[in-house]
Amino acid sequence: MKTRLFFAELLFWLHFIVGSIWLGLFLVPSSVWLASLEPWRSGPDKITFHFYLTIAIVGHQFIWGLLIMPWTKKFRMVCLLTTPMQILRGQKISDPKNYEHSFFKELAGNQGIKVPHAISTLITFSALSLIIYQFFFLR
Repeated sequence: MKTRLFFAELLFWLHFIVGSIWLGLFLVPSSVWLASLEPWRSGPDKITFHFYLTIAIVGHQFIWGLLIMPWTKKFRMVCLLTTPMQILRGQKISDPKNYEHSFFKELAGNQGIKVPHAISTLITFSALSLIIYQFFFLR
């Protein structure tokens, strides 16, 4: 049981790393991004990279939500890391703790801050909207 919880905790922190990189890219100036790519002299600009990373992150949640719908009996965006994490914690795929889970909500909850699920969804879609705006209008 301790091994399973260790791997569940590993997946939780992998969520943290991915989320930090994803949202942290808003704070990286394009000049720093370009300077870091200078040795290779190629690669996408920051906004393009951030856009495609966001499409992958949000898109996989829609696809995974559709794939597990036969078990959950409803559609919810679910991160691919959440399902194995919750299974390692002893939850079933059909358990609301899997498909109603929000990493941001859990992270804030660990600090004693109660965050409604709608706020977590709002953060995701706000980031998505901002990145889409940047991609189409600021590149």
